[in-house]
Amino acid sequence: MPGAEGRERPRVRTELAIRVRQIGPPRESMEVTTTLDVSRNGVLFRTRQLYEMHSTVWVIVPYDPKSMGGDVEFPATVVRIDNAPDGTAEVAVRFHSARSDPTPINVRERSVMQLPSERRAKDRSKLNLPIRVRGENGSEVTQTVDISRTGALFRTTRSYTVGQHVWVAVPFKETETPEEIESRVVRIIERGSMLCVAVQYSRTTGVRVPLT
Repeated sequence: MPGAEGRERPRVRTELAIRVRQIGPPRESMEVTTTLDVSRNGVLFRTRQLYEMHSTVWVIVPYDPKSMGGDVEFPATVVRIDNAPDGTAEVAVRFHSARSDPTPINVRERSVMQLPSERRAKDRSKLNLPIRVRGENGSEVTQTVDISRTGALFRTTRSYTVGQHVWVAVPFKETETPEEIESRVVRIIERGSMLCVAVQYSRTTGVRVPLT
């Protein structure tokens, strides 16, 4: 990609959990925050930590605190810092090697592929089903984009955050008492003008995924 960061590929606006670690000098720190956008070459995230231009940091993205140390850190260089009046900053980092980038992006689909440790246990299928999603701030009935026995991707007009716990019923039928599955929001994806949310179930379900 052209520009001050020397980007070679477009970025995709998506929220993923990210862990960023600095090794001193000048300072040592570690934080877990959320990405603003991601590419094969780097990520942009918001922070209240202090970072130095051209310093090396170590990142895990997507970051799963339950991985028990199984995630791989990737070295990256701080290439841009945009300070905001509220004391936060948007920090852009570039991976030292695009080949080692943990979040390859399919630009046409505008979706973020998963790490091997996060890879779906069952293949997803493109399938539109009614789904009810219930969270702490209410519920909505919408449509899935794709689905598997371990999770679903659905359209939404509501606000969700990565790591949020929700309860889903799919396929949802108003005439039947739904069986809810506790789930966790694992990514938020913009596909053009459409906002999609991916959830991972707390248990494998018996949802039948048609073969393609």
